[in-house]
Amino acid sequence: MPSSANDPAAPPPPPPPGPHPLRDMHPAYFAMSMATGIVSVACHLVGFAPVAAALFWLNGLVYAALWVLTLARIARYPAAFRADLLSHGRGVGFFTTVAATCVLGTQALVIGGWPGPTCGLWVAGSALWAGLTYGIFAALTVSRSKPPLSVGLHGGWLVSVVAAQSVAVLGAQLAGGGHARAEPT
Repeated sequence: MPSSANDPAAPPPPPPPGPHPLRDMHPAYFAMSMATGIVSVACHLVGFAPVAAALFWLNGLVYAALWVLTLARIARYPAAFRADLLSHGRGVGFFTTVAATCVLGTQALVIGGWPGPTCGLWVAGSALWAGLTYGIFAALTVSRSKPPLSVGLHGGWLVSVVAAQSVAVLGAQLAGGGHARAEPT
């Protein structure tokens, strides 16, 4: 019987494992959206309205693109996504999705004047926060193998606090009647 190596109809062998941008996408990439939104709101506060508006629209595109990439990663590389969720080093990076969602909500309210979409982003940010907080922390707490504290606990863990703060800030902005409270100085 001829070997499949000599058979032109045989499927090609799988490529060797190596770096792949989508598979290896860091969960903390949403920090780009978070930071863009923060700079946009700061520009609004100091009176740079055109820059604030441009960064608001750019952030909408960045945020949407990151979600498309994240959903594609989940669909194509579920094992890598799950491994990141359960990783002491990378898991806390998912909290940037919460902060990015709520910062975009703040932009939508303060710069766009859109309380409706802002409310939707707050609900989404709150749901992400609850799911990630209870999911990641529970999974990491009960996992059998844990790295030493010097390896498993790092400054990235503080983004879990930033995520909670972003939900609280956006909720407070909405509770204030859904009107922008931040005015240029």
